[in-house]
Amino acid sequence: MNRKEFMYRLEQLLMAIPGDERRAALQYYEDYFEDAGEENEAQVISELGSPEQVAATIKADLRDGNREGGEFTENGYSYAQSGSKGELITKAPPKTSKTLKIILIILIVLAAIPFAWPVLVGCAGIVIGLVCAAFGVFAGLVIGSVVLMAVGLAIFIAGLTKLLAALPVALLASGSGLVVFALGLIATVAAVKLCMVVYPAMIRGIVAICRWPFYRKKVS
Repeated sequence: MNRKEFMYRLEQLLMAIPGDERRAALQYYEDYFEDAGEENEAQVISELGSPEQVAATIKADLRDGNREGGEFTENGYSYAQSGSKGELITKAPPKTSKTLKIILIILIVLAAIPFAWPVLVGCAGIVIGLVCAAFGVFAGLVIGSVVLMAVGLAIFIAGLTKLLAALPVALLASGSGLVVFALGLIATVAAVKLCMVVYPAMIRGIVAICRWPFYRKKVS
């Protein structure tokens, strides 16, 4: 049995008592579980007993008006049960310290920072290096293609200057220059189109990675 089942069963068992007392009792046990924490649900249920036992105690206290047995106060519903020597022992919610948990979490984070920081810096450096390398590769393709065009153009012009002196050599050089220029032009167009596709995709990916922690926090 978990907390939800316990509270549902207790609510059903208390339907016969007045509404104010029922709501106060249910609120008390909700607070009881809340103060104990989710990790202590099983322990709380074991300490309280079954919903039938709790409901019977509440009904008996309300019916008999037994103040020693239990009563509703501004702090919730407190009840007592007999100890081994016959004295009354007041049941109190288990104490938990949320402040202590927060302090422990902060200490763990502070202890992990000296080890995590170099790793984070190293990972960031690797990512930045890969991105710069990718940008450099595609930029190099464009630059290389443009250089190839320039070389072809230079060969073509050099061939034209030899038309009168050596016609066969001039024609060969000019033709070669035109072929190289054409190849460079085709490579330049292809490289530019490739960059137009790859660069925006890379930028969107980087933006998505940077926004991911904040977007996830907002959605959760």
